[in-house]
Amino acid sequence: MSTTVFDQPSFRTVNPRQLGFFFVAMAVLLLSLSFFAQDSIAYLCVTVPVLVPMFLWVNYGAFGIPVLPVVAALYYLYYAMPLLVGNTLQIYKQSELVWAGLSVGLFLTAASLAAWPFLGAVRAKASSAPGRRAARYARSIKERSLRNISFVDDLFRLIFVGLAAGVVFNAAVASGNVGFLGNFVGAIRACVFPLTYVACYLTGYARGVGLLRGRRWLLACGGFLAVTALAMSGLFLFGGAMNVAAIVLGYVLGTKRVPWAGIALAFAVLSILNAGKNDMREMYWSRDAQTMQNPTFVQIPVILANWVVAGVSNIGSGTQRRGPNLLERASLLHMVLTVQQATPQVIPYLQGETYAMLPAMLVPRFLESDKVESQAVLNLLSVRYGRESAENTGKTTIGWGMVSEGYANFGNFGVITVGAVFGALCGFLMRLSSTAGPTSIAMLVAIASTLTLCNVEADFSYTMVTLFQTIAGVCMFAALPRPRTRRLATAMPDPARARPGRVPAGR
Repeated sequence: MSTTVFDQPSFRTVNPRQLGFFFVAMAVLLLSLSFFAQDSIAYLCVTVPVLVPMFLWVNYGAFGIPVLPVVAALYYLYYAMPLLVGNTLQIYKQSELVWAGLSVGLFLTAASLAAWPFLGAVRAKASSAPGRRAARYARSIKERSLRNISFVDDLFRLIFVGLAAGVVFNAAVASGNVGFLGNFVGAIRACVFPLTYVACYLTGYARGVGLLRGRRWLLACGGFLAVTALAMSGLFLFGGAMNVAAIVLGYVLGTKRVPWAGIALAFAVLSILNAGKNDMREMYWSRDAQTMQNPTFVQIPVILANWVVAGVSNIGSGTQRRGPNLLERASLLHMVLTVQQATPQVIPYLQGETYAMLPAMLVPRFLESDKVESQAVLNLLSVRYGRESAENTGKTTIGWGMVSEGYANFGNFGVITVGAVFGALCGFLMRLSSTAGPTSIAMLVAIASTLTLCNVEADFSYTMVTLFQTIAGVCMFAALPRPRTRRLATAMPDPARARPGRVPAGR
């Protein structure tokens, strides 16, 4: 007898009726905040398009992973929140703020329209008698491809293999012992990072449905904490934040409820670390690079402890001497303003120069050692618009986002075009996950891709390259339990009749 994890024909993240009430309350709150914004019109130009993807997703039944609504929520933090918090935008005129907000709104509106055809549940169509055999064959392919991680043993194996790979690789990076990999470092990183995200997601999901208990839970929790700490040991917050987001998302899908207390705790910890980040970088980073000085594995606990102390000290003193708080830092609207002030009056449009770098970026570094660096587009924009010198691009990478990049290339036409492409991609991922089980390859691809797309500071080419690497890594990850795929044709019980927390048994 083998233990299986059941799937569902159409996957809903949460109850759409309950989510509808939450959405209405959240929409009223966000719109009412316009009275407190530095410029109400600019704020509404961003906030209203931010709410559209969530409205469409809820209106069509809340099927699948809300990829575009999640990214749109981040756009609110990066583009609308700066109009409410901080004083970094006071030097700009009202007309400039409105024009920048309009560009962001055009990007999100184009993305929503492009994702619209992908929304809703997939309904089965009646097939004619001659086509029944082909339909059965297609259905069998779908069953094998979307439900290949059905056994609990395979689920545990994927969790611990992914966490172990993340711990080993991040520990090697933190201690400076990856030089022997040569040009294969990028390829290994492209495989390990998606595996870590997926393992964190599966950890949260398995815990949420009651499969991960006792010693296994303690081991998985320890692995998650270790890989998250190691991911941030280089004094970057993004990797650790994505691990936290992955485990929270898995837990939400497993329990159908949001752990507000855990999210608040994670936000508090990230705020503390952000407050002490600049002090720690000055203390531990090399002078001319974004790397640690003489990294060793044994100094990681000391670095993390000092990081927390520095963050608490800066917050407790009421001042952060060298940097803004977390909400002020989450701002890309001023980058859009920088581009629009100079383009095309002073600096001509790039005419697609940044997008032309994508084919060269797709080539693995072990095949072409002198390939274009992954931050080439961001560095180009930083130098072109006077934010950095060419010599300083090796020390600091400035995030610009796809809206600024699109405007720098073709104005608002480029913003709308890139937004439509981005929205179609998000819509495809939402449709892919709408008929996939929580532990299927399709769901793992959707989860890992969503986390990749959450890096809204990245440019279009870097996002596409990272997304391609993520999908490839997830497919390799999901292929691990393949030796047992012949036993996966077990009858899946009706989830509506299954007791909460009970794991059905297959034949």
